[in-house]
This record gives sequence, C-alpha cells and structure tokens, in this order.
Amino acid sequence: MSSKIERSLGNDKPKKKFKMPDTYALLTFFILFAAVLTYIIPAGVYNTIEGTKFVDASSFHFVEQSPVNFFNAIFAITQGMINSGKIIFSIFIISGAFKIINDTGAIEGGIDFLSSKLQDKIIFLIPIIVSVMAVLGYMEIIVNQVIVFIPIGLVIARKLKMDPIVGLSMMYLGCYAGFIFGGMGPFTVQVAQEIAGLPALSGIGFRTVICVIAVIIATVYLMRYAKKVMADPSKSALGTADFDWAVDVHEGVVTEFTGKHKIILVGIFVTFGIYIYGALNYGWSINQLNTVTIILAIIAGIINRMSMDEMSKSFVDGCRMATYSAILIGFATAISVVLTKGNVIHTIINYAAVPLTSASKTVSAVLIFYFNWIFNFFVPSGSGQAAVVMPILAPLGEVIGLSKQVIVSGYKYGDGITNLIIPTSGTLMGFIGIAKVSYDKWLKFILPLVGMWTLLSTIAVIIGAAIGWQ
Repeated sequence: MSSKIERSLGNDKPKKKFKMPDTYALLTFFILFAAVLTYIIPAGVYNTIEGTKFVDASSFHFVEQSPVNFFNAIFAITQGMINSGKIIFSIFIISGAFKIINDTGAIEGGIDFLSSKLQDKIIFLIPIIVSVMAVLGYMEIIVNQVIVFIPIGLVIARKLKMDPIVGLSMMYLGCYAGFIFGGMGPFTVQVAQEIAGLPALSGIGFRTVICVIAVIIATVYLMRYAKKVMADPSKSALGTADFDWAVDVHEGVVTEFTGKHKIILVGIFVTFGIYIYGALNYGWSINQLNTVTIILAIIAGIINRMSMDEMSKSFVDGCRMATYSAILIGFATAISVVLTKGNVIHTIINYAAVPLTSASKTVSAVLIFYFNWIFNFFVPSGSGQAAVVMPILAPLGEVIGLSKQVIVSGYKYGDGITNLIIPTSGTLMGFIGIAKVSYDKWLKFILPLVGMWTLLSTIAVIIGAAIGWQ
C-alpha cells in the first residue's frame, strides 16, 4: 500500500521545463554539425583570380572530398581563436579600460544630470543615440568598433531602469542599421560595386532612403520595448526583473556631477572624435581604437586621482568580466573554419546560383537577397562574402537583365541582417556576451525586428528590379 502511495506521489512531481543550453554548448553543437556537413555536401572550389581575392565565376569544379573529423572540428576552436584574435583582444582591452572610466563616476554623474533636466523625456535619449550611431555605421567608421560604446549603453540603461537588452541595442542596432542599409561602406558596398563594375557610391540616394526607413523602424521598436520594461521590468525578454548586469552603478543614488566628471566626459567625446578623424583620413581600425581608449582610461584615472594600483585593479576586473564574451568569439568563428576546411562553401554557392538563370528579374532579385540572407551563416564577413558571391551574381544579372545595383543591395541586405542572429558571427556572440544576454533571449527580442527589416529589404529589391535601378 505504502509503495503505491509513494509511486503515486512520485507521479505528481512537476515535469522539468526545457532549458536552453548555454551558448558555449550551442556553439559546440554547431561546430560538430558543420563537420557532419563536410561529409554530406560535395567538396568544390572556385579558382581565385590571380593577384586578387575575387573568385573566377566560370572556374567552379569539384575536388576530392575533404571531410573534417572530430579531432579537427575541436581543433577548429583553437584556429577560431587565432583568426579572431584582434576582436578578442579588443574586447579585453576595451572592457578593462572602460572599467577604469566607469569607476570615476563620470558617466553615472552625466546620466543623473541629464535625468534631472529631462525627467520624463529621458526616453528620447534612445532616438538621439540610435541616430548618431546609425550615421557612424552608414559610413562604416564604426562597425565592430561599436563594442566600445556598448558598456556606456549598459550604464545608461541601468541608471534609467531599463534592461541590458536596451543598453546593448541602442548602440548595436543603431550602428548596424546604418551599416546594413547604408550606401557608403568602403568595405562592403564599394567592394561589391567594384566587382560588379559600378561607379563607387552610385545608387546612394535610393539606399539612403531605405536606410532612413530602417533606422526609424529600429528606433520605434526599441523605444516601445524600453517603455514596456521601464513600466514593468518583468516584461523584459530576459524573462526576469532581476537582471544580471555587466556594469556597476549606484542604483537609487544620484551621483553628483562634478567638475572632474565634466572634464572626463569631454575627454570621451574628444577621444572618439580623434578616432573618427583618424578612421576617415588615415584608415584607423580597431587597433587604434584600443590605443586611444587605453590613453583615455589612464587620463580619466589621473583626473579622478586614482592610484596606479587602483587603475590596475579596475582594468583587470574589467577584463575578467569580459572573459565569457571574448572566448565565445573563438567558438563562433570555429564554425566557419570547419566549413572552409571542408571545401563546401563554394559548392553551396554554385548550387544556389542555378535557379537564378531561369527566374524572372523580380523573382531573381528576391532570391539573391534570400540566398545571401542564408549564406551569411557560412561566411559572416561582409567583404569576404562580397569577394565570393559578387563575381558569380554580377554576370548572372547580366544574363537575366537584372540591375547590378539590385544585386549589390541584395548581397548587402542579406549579408547584414542575419548578422543580428547567426551564431557563426563572433561579433554578435561577443556583443551579447558583454551585455550578459543569452543567445536564446536575444533571439526572442530581435527576431521581430529582423522580420521587419527582412520585409523592408524584400520590398526594396522588388522596387529596384521594377524600376530598372541603375
């Protein structure tokens, strides 16, 4: 009798709910899945045109199968770390430097000062920040370099009682709206136009209109979400009101905005102004951004009268907090390492190009966009994807009479939008890692916006094909 009761009680135990695996576990699965694909998809390659990084569209040929075994799949993680070394070290350096700056209290003091002046209008900081970041992204002055602004966004969001997603998104989405839909990018749009034989910056008017619409969509989407979280933190996509923050602030305490704080904030703007000038005139990249950020942190610490020991401790604390996100990038990059080693990426392109030759101009425009939308999973690099797909798509466009401008935009929109969701993007995984936002929670927040931007892009390429955009 008692055993029956025990069995009955045992049956009443609540069933365990499915829990999304940790991001590291997910990426390990994707690495192994990519290795399996190298056994299934025939190996093939396009030859590279001598003296360039571009492929010869007529040179595709199958090669001996080169599957990636379990050992080499795991080894790809190490290679992924090496390939992504620049961005990994940047995360450590910038996180450490920002911790020094944040410990001065200057950013908190500035936010509290603005809050006291703007009061209930403080929400309008979001469109201002998104717009500024979009301009920088439009010109590709800042793309991956937006990483340096994310901690600032997190401090703003925490002080204003939003969630980490808002802090990440006001910087990240603003920058990427400009980057994805912009018409000036020297490393994406202009590379694609060069391959297609188009004048540099041609078609910029139409692209700018689409970009403005995309920025407006992102701003409205983010503001609605931020207002919802401010009114009720439990409505956050994170599924809890108890947020795990990557930055420290004095919650519930108004930080006095001192003269030292004002000098430090001016220094922040001057430093980034210097970087923008260097990027425009001297081709500065993330390496120089690391340098000016370290210099800024040291100067801020000196102004705040921090000792060298205090600055050192803050720097190391910042690096420690960034470890999860930094190492994650190597795992994400390993997926592309496996697919490249298995020689399956070019085969995928070759198979995808076949249906385009028999489709109408409008259908081809849409197919090109969606092909790049999916293909970005395999090659999550804007310039890298342009070098591989544009030499193949541009001649196809001539055969079917499709405008090369439409092909360029189809590549650009497809390459860019899925950067917000693909686990193979080390940059994305690093960004959400910095904000302590898990991959599944990020997808919950971002997928509706990805859907809206995808619809906008579809309409844009259809219109471009219909009007014979040149």
